[in-house]
Amino acid sequence: MTEAGAAVSAEVLAFGTTIVNRPARPARGTLKTIVFNARTGAHFDGILACLCRPPLAGADVIMLCEADWHLMRSFDRKFAADLAAELGMSFAYGPEFTVRRPPGAPPAFLGNAILSSAPLADSRTIALPTAGVSRRNVRLIGQPRALIATAMFGGRPLTIAVAHLHSRWTPAGRAQQMAPVLEHLAEADSTILGGDFNTTTTRLATPYDFAMVGARLARRPRRFRYPERYEPLFADLARAGFEVRGANVPGRPTFTFNRAIPPALRPKLDWIALRGLEPMPRSARVVAARESFFGTRVSDHDFVMCEVRL
Repeated sequence: MTEAGAAVSAEVLAFGTTIVNRPARPARGTLKTIVFNARTGAHFDGILACLCRPPLAGADVIMLCEADWHLMRSFDRKFAADLAAELGMSFAYGPEFTVRRPPGAPPAFLGNAILSSAPLADSRTIALPTAGVSRRNVRLIGQPRALIATAMFGGRPLTIAVAHLHSRWTPAGRAQQMAPVLEHLAEADSTILGGDFNTTTTRLATPYDFAMVGARLARRPRRFRYPERYEPLFADLARAGFEVRGANVPGRPTFTFNRAIPPALRPKLDWIALRGLEPMPRSARVVAARESFFGTRVSDHDFVMCEVRL
């Protein structure tokens, strides 16, 4: 690594995590929990509108991936901070990557965030192994990091973690990324772990990889929507006491480049996993990331939601 690269990586670590707390909302018997890859947060108004209408309105925990902080592509917003302010929620932000900026310019990051209807504490980031940064992201310096924080809901301590795993690595590589997250959560009791796990069931790093997707789908057309048997991280989650059943809609995809792509060809990438907590029956939902049926998508990922019993 060059001296400049080392300095910028050190800047990511020096920035640490940011927490801003607001008064807790009155406790309820359930927690409405959402996972969402915001794809930078550039469509801020549309994302906010989605989160302010049923069924997403009134969320207690929102786990965000790809949340920009002072990047021009998202109009220089601190996306997670601005969203939390609009929703009246506390938030924690953990940077993963930064970009070089002119001297005196505020630091700019891409990272993960946790929004909560109760104050957050003990936030920290966990470095994850990586296969490297793609050419399109060569300007980014840093490494993938999961974000972990704690909150008290109805007098019960709850650990919340969000991770964004690598789409351009193999299923075994994503399991390697999940391993340190599970290690750091080993002592936590009631835990919500969510994020964009990029469970594509394959590697998507080269043109050949993309060309092979069609062949794999032709042999097993359900694999993109039911990735559990192809991604070893699910077995690792189960061994660590986490459950995805009940918190996610079986077979419902969560990602698309374009709404014209048939649902049968869309992958299921975004997940909620619970330990020591019970999902409310039939509360799991995948909610389209658009304000209306004919509206423009605000992200290439959909919202994943479930209600969790305290």
